[in-house]
Amino acid sequence: MRSLFILAGTSLVISPQINAAEYTHGEGDGETGRPNVIFIAVDDLRPTLGCYGDPYAKTPAIDKVAQSGTIFSHNYCQQAVSNPSRSSMLTGFRPDQTGVTDLNTHFREKNSDIVTLPQLFKNNGYYVYSTGKIFHSGGKMRDDVSWNEQASAYDRREYILEQNLTKKAGKAASTERGDVGDEAYPDGKIANDAVEFLQKAVNMDEPFFLAIGFKKPHLPFCAPSRYWNMYAGVDFKVENRARPVNSPDIAYHNWNELRGYSDIPKAGPLLADKEQELWQGYYACVSYVDAQLGKVLTELERLKLSDNTIIILWGDHGYHLGEQDLWCKSTNFELDNKVPLIISTPKQKTKGKQCDAITESVDIYPTLAGLCRMQTQSKLAGLSLERFLDDPEKDWEYYAFSQFPRPYEAITKPVATTMGYTVRTPQWRCTYWYEIGSGAIVSKELYNLDSDNPEITNLSGNKEVERTEEKLASILDNYRKGIYQK
Repeated sequence: MRSLFILAGTSLVISPQINAAEYTHGEGDGETGRPNVIFIAVDDLRPTLGCYGDPYAKTPAIDKVAQSGTIFSHNYCQQAVSNPSRSSMLTGFRPDQTGVTDLNTHFREKNSDIVTLPQLFKNNGYYVYSTGKIFHSGGKMRDDVSWNEQASAYDRREYILEQNLTKKAGKAASTERGDVGDEAYPDGKIANDAVEFLQKAVNMDEPFFLAIGFKKPHLPFCAPSRYWNMYAGVDFKVENRARPVNSPDIAYHNWNELRGYSDIPKAGPLLADKEQELWQGYYACVSYVDAQLGKVLTELERLKLSDNTIIILWGDHGYHLGEQDLWCKSTNFELDNKVPLIISTPKQKTKGKQCDAITESVDIYPTLAGLCRMQTQSKLAGLSLERFLDDPEKDWEYYAFSQFPRPYEAITKPVATTMGYTVRTPQWRCTYWYEIGSGAIVSKELYNLDSDNPEITNLSGNKEVERTEEKLASILDNYRKGIYQK
C-alpha cells in the first residue's frame, strides 16, 4: 500500500505510511556534507525532450541532466492545471487533501500549518531561494514563509513586440518571435537570477535549495527568434487527432485557454498553418528554456558545485497539441497528466537510465526529504523514489491518481458540479466522473494503454474487461472517499 489517508474537514489526518527516509540513498550525513538542491519546475512541459525520445526536441542541457541521473518515464501529476498540481507537489499531499482544485485557492486557506517542501529545507538549515514561477504565481499566491529569499515571479510582460503590447483588452497573439537576446523574455532573467545566486551561494556556510521556475512553454509561445529558427521547415505531424471512440463529452473542453488569444478562432478547427505555427512555437519555447538551464548548469560546474548538488527537473502537467481533439491541458487524459521527471544525484550508482515504474509528483517531496536525511512534519501522500536511483528496474507496483473538475469554468469559479477521478496502472487508465455532493456516477471511461498511444477506445461496460473495470472502479471509489489502496 502506497499510503492511506483520511480527510477530516479541512485538516489533514494522515495514517501511517512508509517513512520518507526509509530508503536512504545517503546523499547527506547529519550536519556535515549535506547536498545542495537545484529544483527546476517548467510550466506546461510535456515530455517533449530529447532524453524522452521526442523526434523533434533539441534539448541538450536537459538531456545532460538525464545522462547523469534517472529518467522517470511514467510520472503523473495529480491535477493537470498549474495551481492544484504545484500545491500538491510542493506540500506532498493530493488535491482533495490540500483543498486546492482551482487556480485561485491558496493551500494555506485550507491548511495553514502545512510545511512545504522548500519550507522543510529552510527549517533544516538550508538557505532557500526561488526565482520565477514555483508556486502558481506571485501576488496572493506567494508563500513567504517557504523561503529565505525570493526573486521576482515575473508575472508580467509576456510580450515584447509593439503589436502585442498595445492590445487594449484580452489576450494578444498566441505566439511571438522577437529578434532579441534571451534576457528580453522572462526566462532569460530567471536564469540570470539563478546564476547570480550560485555566485553568492558558493561562499555560504550553509547548503542551499535553489528553486527555478521557468515560465515557458506556457502560452503565449514567446521566444527569441533563434529558437524558432531551430525548427524552421519542420513538418510537425499530429497523430491521434480523433477523440477516443465512445468517450464522453464531459472528458473534453472547448480549448478555452487557447481560444482566448486574438489570433485563434472562438470555435471550430485551426487552419493547418496556424497549427504548425503553434507546434513550432511550443518547441521553440522548450529549447529556449533548455538553453537557460544550460547557463545555470555551466555556472554550477564552473563554481565546482556539481559534485555536491542534487538536480531535479519536473513539468507541472502535460499538454495537448491537437491530439484527441484537444489543445492545452485541463483533462484526465494521459497526455495532460504525464509529466517529465528527472532526478540526478552525485552519488547514484546508475546514471542515464530510464525507470518505467508508475510514479507520481507527490513522490518528489519524500524523495528529496529522504535524500537529504530530513524527517517530514507529517506522513505524506507519496513514497520516496530513492530506490530507483541505483536500480531503475526495482520492483514497484503502485498506481498514479489524478483528478479534474467540471464544468471547465470550475478552475476559476466556484461552480464545480462534477469531479473526475482517474487511476493509471501499467496497462490501464480508468476514469469515473462523480456528481459532487451525491456521489452519483455521471460517466465512466476505461482505456487500454499497453502501448505508446494515448487513449483510443473507451472500453467501459465491455464484458471482456468487466473484472478489470470492477477492480479499478473500486480503487477509484476508495480514492474519492480519501482512502488509497492497491
